[in-house]
Amino acid sequence: MELKKRVEQAQQEANRAEGALEQVMKRLKEEFECSTLEDAKTKLKLLEKQEQKTKTEFEEAMEEFEEKWGKE
Repeated sequence: MELKKRVEQAQQEANRAEGALEQVMKRLKEEFECSTLEDAKTKLKLLEKQEQKTKTEFEEAMEEFEEKWGKE
């Protein structure tokens, strides 16, 4: 009886995990056009590179601004 209860609980947990995975995959596809985890990793790397480039450009623009207008 106890074993049956454990098996049922494990099955319920597996079902919840599968449902959560389906939701995550659906969101990845809808929001980021990624159909696999590998696509999502590639997209993440691209977004991180874009973020770094934008950050560098911003910092350079701030330095130029501060040189021209001075710090206050």
